Amino acid sequence: MKEQKEFLRGKLVEFQLRIAELNHALKEQEDLFRNKEEGLYSGLFEVLDAFEGIEETLQAKEEDLNKTGKRLGKSIRAVHRKLVRLLKANDVVPMEFPDRMARIELCRIVDTQESGDLGNETILSVVKKGYLQQKEAKVLRKAEVITVLNR
Repeated sequence: MKEQKEFLRGKLVEFQLRIAELNHALKEQEDLFRNKEEGLYSGLFEVLDAFEGIEETLQAKEEDLNKTGKRLGKSIRAVHRKLVRLLKANDVVPMEFPDRMARIELCRIVDTQESGDLGNETILSVVKKGYLQQKEAKVLRKAEVITVLNR
């Protein structure tokens, strides 16, 4: 009987150690996956920024473009929309500021300007869009904004 207790106690300790090792390995895998995912999102956001820059340039010069240039612009916008839909399918959406107020948890202020008719921290323009993971309400990238700062 005593031998069986010792055997079972040894097995219990062995299983507990194995569970601890597996939990540690799982945590490492989750961290590695999360880091890779954040890197992937960061790269995709840079691609979206590039598309937006191209679209702004094309819009500014739209009147000067020939038929081929206009078709190219249309194709670029289509690829941009597909990328946005892909992110949306994975619950990643651009941030919106309906009240036009910057919040520190969502924004990074890159510049300020004075404006007598607007209150401090009112967003004047968004330099780079911010993105949220909707399910987890997690900020993937803060929006870079220019805000009002009255002195």
